[in-house]
Amino acid sequence: LSYLGLLGFYTFFISKRASNALPQTPQGRYFGNTLNKGRVLLPEADYVNAVIVIFQGWDFIASFFFEEHCTMIMMSHHLLAFICGFFCLLYEVNPYYAVYFGGVSEFSSIFLCISQLFQFYPQASLVPSSSILSSILPAIETFSQAMFVITFFLFRIVGWAQQLYMLLSDGSYILKNGLLQKYSPGSRWFLLYLMTMGFGLGALQVFWLRGIVDKVLEVIG
Repeated sequence: LSYLGLLGFYTFFISKRASNALPQTPQGRYFGNTLNKGRVLLPEADYVNAVIVIFQGWDFIASFFFEEHCTMIMMSHHLLAFICGFFCLLYEVNPYYAVYFGGVSEFSSIFLCISQLFQFYPQASLVPSSSILSSILPAIETFSQAMFVITFFLFRIVGWAQQLYMLLSDGSYILKNGLLQKYSPGSRWFLLYLMTMGFGLGALQVFWLRGIVDKVLEVIG
């Protein structure tokens, strides 16, 4: 997840290749490589999708052996995300949005992983109380928790809504003008799936945000 977050953030905001390497049109953002006779314009999207397929597929199987992870919400999330990544690779579509939804949205997971480390490895078990690090680690934990909340809201709520609106607009344009028959025959169902799952997985982000807010209020209170 950290790899996805870093790759997505770098590609989308720093190198800006998600915007510069692809034509910023509905066709360019969705069909990407197929517009250039197989020339890979944004390989980062393929990396993102490949990691999603591997990670979500593994997590789906592994979750059967951990009761706390084998829930309807988590299992559905793994399966839906796996389908997105797999068919993006199969049909060679959706590079622009794959970088955001599969990459940038995971940037908050970096800070979540760091903050959760302190749950499994309490600070007292990491360094002696006499060490100067004993006064730094609490600050690192607090910073990670704060950054997780901030980046989750920015990328998984606000940014998600913005990118979903663009995906719906691009998808509607592509369907209306019959571009699927020209660039990716037989994949109409998948475009409709992506447009629908944008809402479904977006609703899941809101559900998780509610839990985060409850936790923050508990800590503040």
